Amino acid sequence: MRTFKSLGVWQNLPAAKFLSFIAIALLLIGGSCTDAEITESEAAETCFTKEALETVPWIKDELAWFQQPKMGSLRVAVYRYKSDYYLAFENSFLSGPASHIFNCEGQNLGDLQIHYNDFYDNGDLMAVLLTGRY
Repeated sequence: MRTFKSLGVWQNLPAAKFLSFIAIALLLIGGSCTDAEITESEAAETCFTKEALETVPWIKDELAWFQQPKMGSLRVAVYRYKSDYYLAFENSFLSGPASHIFNCEGQNLGDLQIHYNDFYDNGDLMAVLLTGRY
């Protein structure tokens, strides 16, 4: 069996340069990616803001239901699906999550006949308005 002797640090110099190049490239690519945010010109409805969580009656009611003790984690997020915006109350313990995703009029996905899987497969997360644990 043949054994090779190491040439020291210089033997790994090309690999180190290559790894450094890859790391810098990933940092530059990652830094250029930003989360999409809703601008006021995009979403004319006021229910897709943090303030709506405290001012719009049906949103306050939905939020209060999730803020009961022992409800677990909650994320309130805004999604864009087929050029329309939706407010989603997301909790991992829900058995019917489609009934907690609404348009600005307060209609849920079931009322709008939008399938839950299609919504998440083709929807874009635009903003997270609230995260919490109750």
